[in-house]
Amino acid sequence: MKPLDTFLLLGVALPIVAAIVVVAGRKGAFRLDAFPNGRRRAGALVALGVTLAATTILPAFSLGRPIDPDRLSLPSILALQQLLALFLLAWWLLAGRPPVREFLALSTPEPGRQVRIGLVVGLAGWGLTVAAGLVVLGALRFAGVEEIRPIPPLVRWLASQPLGSRLVLVVAAMTVEEVFFRSFLQRRFGAVPASILFLVSHGGYGDPLFFVGLLAITAVLSVTFEKTGSVVASMVAHGVFDAVQLLLILPSVVRLIPG
Repeated sequence: MKPLDTFLLLGVALPIVAAIVVVAGRKGAFRLDAFPNGRRRAGALVALGVTLAATTILPAFSLGRPIDPDRLSLPSILALQQLLALFLLAWWLLAGRPPVREFLALSTPEPGRQVRIGLVVGLAGWGLTVAAGLVVLGALRFAGVEEIRPIPPLVRWLASQPLGSRLVLVVAAMTVEEVFFRSFLQRRFGAVPASILFLVSHGGYGDPLFFVGLLAITAVLSVTFEKTGSVVASMVAHGVFDAVQLLLILPSVVRLIPG
């Protein structure tokens, strides 16, 4: 980690997140969790603060930084999902191992219906993000802003990866990110804070225009979870969105538009 990133993490991100967690706790955000004792609760809250600082606040400081595709790798791209998965495991253990289906909001009386909803929402969400991106891009062009990269270097790198790697990325994102940001955060912090944290966690992508589409899809996923009460639909929708993007659209666009 660079000295600047260390300073931002320890001197800025951790204090901000600590304040967020403390305020949320005082407002009853963690009523869902029946910790066996105070020490476990304190340990879980510390783990939450560190995880949020490392995976959401710190990446926000990276927004706009140039990304060197030569330094990218599948493990580095999956670092966010790995940290979130470790946190969820730690919280689950400290909370006394509650039923996994309840902890991850997987319970649903109609799993088939949830999957169908997810398929429709995922396709609609992709259309919405494309429309939003085109509107903003057109507005910027009209305003005379010419220095816009339609395809950021990271996107080109993702599109160039083998099919197996892209499938791993889709599965990791749809499962880990949804159970963390929707099942865990949204039920405790609310839809808006969880969606904001989802947005800033992708700051490492390095291209502000990317957030136009991301804002649209996170809003769709948040509402889907709120309406269904289960993470299954939003998980499927997230997977459909990423699959269309990584397996179909981006490889085709990259071939059509030279670097």
